[in-house]
Amino acid sequence: MEFPKSTKKRTLQIKYEESQFEFGSGDKLMLKKEEIYASLIGTYLIRFSNLEHTLELGIAGLINDNNFDEGYVIIKDLDFSGKIELFYNITLMFTNYTLKRRKQKINRLNSIKEKLQELSILRNKIAHAKWYTLDSEGYIRVDTKMNKESGLIKFRKFKLTTNVIKNGINDIKQLNAKLAIFLLEVRF
Repeated sequence: MEFPKSTKKRTLQIKYEESQFEFGSGDKLMLKKEEIYASLIGTYLIRFSNLEHTLELGIAGLINDNNFDEGYVIIKDLDFSGKIELFYNITLMFTNYTLKRRKQKINRLNSIKEKLQELSILRNKIAHAKWYTLDSEGYIRVDTKMNKESGLIKFRKFKLTTNVIKNGINDIKQLNAKLAIFLLEVRF
């Protein structure tokens, strides 16, 4: 089965603001846009949860196809990045045992791993953003850092527009299908 081309890597735009106080139009702006953002954030998180479920089922099945409990014992305390690494290592091993199209399968595995990592980063930004700091350009405060030279606080903001979230939702849908197909091919 041929895979559709991988979705392109999306990078989040970042800007820093150094300020003693963080005032802005976020409250007013977010009140106007809260409903649309809330719907998209919820959809993203639900779809990401489904992607994580697919990954967990795949890992559990790779560890023991007859008894998923063994796999769940191994993955139960792993964070998402740990699950990605475990998935990658197990499937790489299985992929290297195949004779047909080994290089293609390894390339697909690398693409899936990279996209899982990218979507996980976006999930964390969405889940932990300070949504009422939204500015008119779509930037939202995600982190607070200290300027090592001046000692002043600087706010790291990511551009999380509705289009960024919609693209992420579409990427999750595509990746979930690719992951499910890849897991079937690796196991059988």
